[in-house]
Amino acid sequence: MNNDDFRVAELTLKGYKCSHILVQIGLDALGKDNPELLRAMSGLATGLGCGLTCGALTGGCCLIGMYAGMDGARQGEHEKLPRMLEEYVDWFREDCEQRFGGSDCAQITGANPMQRAERCPGLILECVHKAREVLEANGFDLDGKSGEEQSWSNR
Repeated sequence: MNNDDFRVAELTLKGYKCSHILVQIGLDALGKDNPELLRAMSGLATGLGCGLTCGALTGGCCLIGMYAGMDGARQGEHEKLPRMLEEYVDWFREDCEQRFGGSDCAQITGANPMQRAERCPGLILECVHKAREVLEANGFDLDGKSGEEQSWSNR
């Protein structure tokens, strides 16, 4: 097991949900604490709270955006952000369609708490790995410089 494996397990045991875990992994890598952001991620958890779009999908997009998104003050979006998000979303949808019949939370879990407990931790970990892969392939390092220290230009 690597650090992500342990961290996902630890956060799951603490009651964090899909979207919380993905963003917390990014905050950990940045060495930051942001309770407001984690509270906001509750709006994405468990399929927007009602079984729709999986929080591991939306949380992973947020994790990628944490590194390549605009901050409003210093830099705009990285020019590769749309392609990075598309790669992550396409991977997620194809994988979940094949394994679970769809990518909505209700399809993945069958709206069954037991299936949620069986399926979600592994899926969340796969999402962490894929988000890392997408970021690293585009020059971002979750365990290196923070997203704000990595500069880019949209010009």
